[in-house]
Amino acid sequence: MGRCELPVDYTVRARGDLAAALRDLRAEAGLTYDELASRTGVSAATLKRAASGRTVPSWKTFSAFTEACCNVDGAVMSQLRREFGELTGLWRSARVAERGRLKNLRRPPAPELITTAGQLSEALEYFYEKAGAPSLRRLQARAGGPHLLPVSSAARIVARQALPASRQQCVAFLTALDVVPGVVRRLADTYDRLTAHPTDPWRAGSDLEVARVLAAGTSDIRDRRRAALRLADLSHIPSAGRQAEESLRQLVAEPMGVGRDGPRESHSRAA
Repeated sequence: MGRCELPVDYTVRARGDLAAALRDLRAEAGLTYDELASRTGVSAATLKRAASGRTVPSWKTFSAFTEACCNVDGAVMSQLRREFGELTGLWRSARVAERGRLKNLRRPPAPELITTAGQLSEALEYFYEKAGAPSLRRLQARAGGPHLLPVSSAARIVARQALPASRQQCVAFLTALDVVPGVVRRLADTYDRLTAHPTDPWRAGSDLEVARVLAAGTSDIRDRRRAALRLADLSHIPSAGRQAEESLRQLVAEPMGVGRDGPRESHSRAA
């Protein structure tokens, strides 16, 4: 008879809850760790660590552990498969607790109230962390493959360095995180609203164009206000932050109606 397992480590409650659930699952399946290792190709030591509560197992280890237990013969199999969804929720909760980043993010407002690219970027990061921050490769696979969500694009999105390249990519990203379809659609509509005018220098992500417009100067009070808000929004993005801050300082320092080429006449845009 093998030695008894050490008690579950509940230092992080969600991590301990996941470990206890994995132990119960293995016991119900009637499998030893050596038998699990044979079925999964994962070492018995790694499987024991997954059910220890001292760390959160990788998704690969977690899914191998649970699938092996759910593929046992007999009537218990269907019950175990019903429990798989609950276990997935425990894995996500454990990941969220271990990473500790979600608590530092603001819960997004209703998509219709998101008015800047920065707010949308923060909302996408929030849903990524809420989903347990899956690996970029797994995110890509769940999104439908590299043609929909390249790993490089996913990395920039989760780092808040860029928005998705298209509505389709936005939908693929959110769907991969199991965001409910209604919210996915509303956020995709928000994406369309913020990127609706590709020739507009104030569109989301066009930080270089914003800088060019400001360098030329503008006297319209509404444009200056839009510029200030847009640059403040861009300043947190690593790839645009320094340029945005410098352009914002230039905008504030310039007298009204005086740009690089001297006084300009006020103009207005169609509503």
